[in-house]
Amino acid sequence: MRSLPYTYIAPTLVSVSHARALHLAEGIGSAPPDRFQRGREFAHLHPHHDGSLHLSVPDHVMEHVVGVRWGVPHPVQDALLVFGPRDRHELEVVWHLVQLSYEWVAT
Repeated sequence: MRSLPYTYIAPTLVSVSHARALHLAEGIGSAPPDRFQRGREFAHLHPHHDGSLHLSVPDHVMEHVVGVRWGVPHPVQDALLVFGPRDRHELEVVWHLVQLSYEWVAT
């Protein structure tokens, strides 16, 4: 996730203290603030024992992921909870979803 342009990993502003978040640098993209979870945070990875993550994504992505049972909507925020990957194939799918989240906020 560190390879995404103009992003940095820092503590989350919305999740448990051990979660690490992806933040988009100030001045990058023109997405409205409501696409972010808080500040410039657009994703956060829960601690390693869980492996799930929350992503900011467009509605059609959220509907698809929920429809195929890869995740569920966050009960309070407009974010998607993606279940932790169990193997390399699932890790590739999750990576693709992270990239979609980045594209959603970096536009």
